[in-house]
Amino acid sequence: MTRFLLAATVGLVAWGALAFGAVYPWAWMPLMGGCAAAGALSVSAARRRGGRADDYGVLLALVLVATGGAIQLVPLTRDIRLALSPATEPLLVQYDLAYAVAVAQDAAGEAAVDIPRRPLSIAPRATGLGLILLVGLTLLLAGLTRLLSVVGTRRLATAVVAVGALLALIGIIQFAVLGDHAYGGMKIYGFWAPMNKLTTPFGPFVNKNHFAGWMLMGLPLALGLGLGWFERSTGQTPRGWRAALHMASSREGGQAQLFVLAATIMAVSLLMTRSRSGLAGFMLALMLAGIVVSRRFGATRAKATALGGLALLLVVSFAWAGVDMSDRFATGGGSVDLRRHIWHDSMAVVRDFPLVGTGLNTFSAAMVAYQTPPRDSHFQEAHNDYLQVAVEGGALLAVPAAVALALLVFAIRRRFAAGHDDAMAYWLRVGATTGLVAIGLQSLVEFSLQMPGNAVMLVVLMAIALHEAPHRVRVRTTESKRRQQAHAQS
Repeated sequence: MTRFLLAATVGLVAWGALAFGAVYPWAWMPLMGGCAAAGALSVSAARRRGGRADDYGVLLALVLVATGGAIQLVPLTRDIRLALSPATEPLLVQYDLAYAVAVAQDAAGEAAVDIPRRPLSIAPRATGLGLILLVGLTLLLAGLTRLLSVVGTRRLATAVVAVGALLALIGIIQFAVLGDHAYGGMKIYGFWAPMNKLTTPFGPFVNKNHFAGWMLMGLPLALGLGLGWFERSTGQTPRGWRAALHMASSREGGQAQLFVLAATIMAVSLLMTRSRSGLAGFMLALMLAGIVVSRRFGATRAKATALGGLALLLVVSFAWAGVDMSDRFATGGGSVDLRRHIWHDSMAVVRDFPLVGTGLNTFSAAMVAYQTPPRDSHFQEAHNDYLQVAVEGGALLAVPAAVALALLVFAIRRRFAAGHDDAMAYWLRVGATTGLVAIGLQSLVEFSLQMPGNAVMLVVLMAIALHEAPHRVRVRTTESKRRQQAHAQS
């Protein structure tokens, strides 16, 4: 059963990425159904084997976020809604003809006017869809964290990195053959034409930044596997050049080289997107990996080898990609101005909806009324996930979301401090945590995590970072059985 659930999780990751980021209903609806089913089954399977995790604080905070989204869908009387969110009134009058007529009749003093009840969300259907996504991902996190506490993380991480390497190769080959200009006729996979011709696709993703976001999460996991196998190999051979050759030719050394190669291919594909946020996240990930390597390896030779490998990855990936990123940063003024414009309009919504927001997944609807000129395009995302949570949720969603983030950081730190991981589990936890930090940085200026496929990858990293060491679960289960037997005998 556990093998089936791990395979199902890998299938969800692959489907989410390869099906255009799962942005279309035909892709994300089965994806979320699969997440909910896999999460529920994983909880049951792990419980039978004694698996649990003390991450209840994170899950409870996420449940509170989902509860806030559900509250936004409750139909309220006009008086209650005005007390909680008075700014919804002019929007409803503008967009809902029946409601506008009822309000006008009531203002004119006509008797027996029944003003319809309306929820806090300005776009209830969009909020309902967002709530479905949130519930499915939360169930997957709850189940996968517990499942990995029983079976460990290496098998899942290896399969996910294989998906990442395949995704990178698709992006590299497609870019070399078809380019990335949809306006010039480029089609994803050679047959799928993006609706927005001004976009720059890469790989299966319509937006190159979203592809870069996936790689920012997958690449550190590949590095974690490579460094985990490298640490295993360093403890099995004596010193000297013969030892180095033996290490490189050993099973552990070969595995380390294989995953470093996978990381290099993923890094090349990331750089070929020419995503500024992707490059920033990539450099941050390498810097964090270098810091951990410097602290983890006591032997000078092992430390120098690992740091040299990271430096070589950086040089080779830039040389292979052949991308002049300095030119991209030099010509980024228009992109910065656009984001400033979006953030300025977003803050106007935050000021008008400070308590309950406009409704989960309603940023696009809010911008119909709040976007300021020029209006040559419509702002559908805030290009800052943290700001978008404040727009859509106000304090009702932003507070529990911030608590969930703080509890996540605390829980991961507690796992590292416990020191229960072996070398492989430690480096995979490092890789997952690094991926979370990298995508968190990109989320300041992008919206990669609003792609359901990327959100599933985020949940996988969170589960790897949060899981409990399996041997601790076995020890706890054995002790529990002994206590039960002693109690029964007494």
